Amino acid sequence: MDSSPSLSGRTSSEESVELCLPELDVEEEKQQNMTPDSKPKSRRNRRSKVYKTLPQNQCPSVCRVCRNPAIGYHYEVPSCNGCKTFFRRTIVTGRKFKCNKVSNCLDGSDVIDTSQRVCRACRFEKCVQAGMNPLAIQAEAKTDEGEELKKLIAKKMTNGEKFDSGTVFFNVADKLNQIIGKLTKIESKLEGIHNNGMPMGFTDTRDLSTVVSSRVIYNNIEIPSMSYAPVKVSKHTGLPKRRSRNFVHSSCLASIEYSKTFDFSSAVDLSSKILLLQHTALLCANLTNAFVTFKKLKSDTLLYPDGSIYGPPKRKNGPLIEKQRSFLQKTLVAFMSNNVDQTEYLLLKAIVLCNSAVSNLPLDDMKHVQREREVYAQCLFRYCLLQHGTLNGPARFSALLAICNVLENQQKEQKDYYLYIKAIHSQKHKDPEVLKKKCISYVYDQIMDP
Repeated sequence: MDSSPSLSGRTSSEESVELCLPELDVEEEKQQNMTPDSKPKSRRNRRSKVYKTLPQNQCPSVCRVCRNPAIGYHYEVPSCNGCKTFFRRTIVTGRKFKCNKVSNCLDGSDVIDTSQRVCRACRFEKCVQAGMNPLAIQAEAKTDEGEELKKLIAKKMTNGEKFDSGTVFFNVADKLNQIIGKLTKIESKLEGIHNNGMPMGFTDTRDLSTVVSSRVIYNNIEIPSMSYAPVKVSKHTGLPKRRSRNFVHSSCLASIEYSKTFDFSSAVDLSSKILLLQHTALLCANLTNAFVTFKKLKSDTLLYPDGSIYGPPKRKNGPLIEKQRSFLQKTLVAFMSNNVDQTEYLLLKAIVLCNSAVSNLPLDDMKHVQREREVYAQCLFRYCLLQHGTLNGPARFSALLAICNVLENQQKEQKDYYLYIKAIHSQKHKDPEVLKKKCISYVYDQIMDP
């Protein structure tokens, strides 16, 4: 029968606890063979006697789970043999228990009669609350559910959080498929906004607060209260100007509508959602632009969904325009170098959106966002392991997360360039109406210059 590690790092038997004694070096072994009257031996005996009286080396008297007599430290907690075996078996098999009452079957101070039927859900909860460490179990988990349960409890213990068995993913494969299916469905619906651009001649006049607080839309023709202006035609080509489709605004709008489908959207305040989107909407838009260019348009140069080159047209400031187009390519280059597939893109985009590290985000709202971010991070890690194996999976996971740094750098350069162009326009055009026409949209302006 397996045994758990004692506090000294050794194993203890089922019936007794081995006292923690220091390892003897060569000199101490020599001193053991000295005569009883020698001084070194008496010093060693005195040291061992004191060491044995330390609290952590005393056999505990009460099991912290069921309050029956304990037989030693098991998985770092004073416990009886029954609770030790029960905890080990539950972790190894990954079984899920449910209390039929109110989850307080083991509360109180009375000794639990383990010879009778004991609520297994409450007993397992009590083991975790007592501090039993699943990582101290020497036996390997027999199922994926058991391995996930072990990691989850260890993480909760590290963070000092209370364990809730109802939040455990006991079927990892089904949960992964469910999340990927949901993200795929959402992405497919939002293609109507991102890929089609704004209707010709129409402009979205809403501000960021109005867009965030409105219902989810999946097509630009559903945008309420759009304004119309005649489409401008190029003098050189005789064709409508590309900006009349306003793909820049539609890609950011798609990111905002995308955020409304997440669980945290209904749990956090409007001000928190606006604060979060001011930091993440452009990041998600850049991810989508890079993925559409790389996987669908098969180009190594960033393109709009209609196939035209992304960025401002070449006019007077040629070198400046080229510089802007160069930093717009950063995320695309990262996608190509890592050969990101669709599932990795979907999960990475969800992780980027659920950024709980945004400054000034209230603590309660931060926890909602962080909780959802952890779910997508776990799914991405699991997917990397499935696709690349246990040897290369973690490295693949790290490489994908490194794209977040590329996104942050690209966004910073985009916002700096935007403020620079805005300052030039403010000096050149004093009329507010002219400046309003230079603005891509109110939403985009609030995202770039909050």
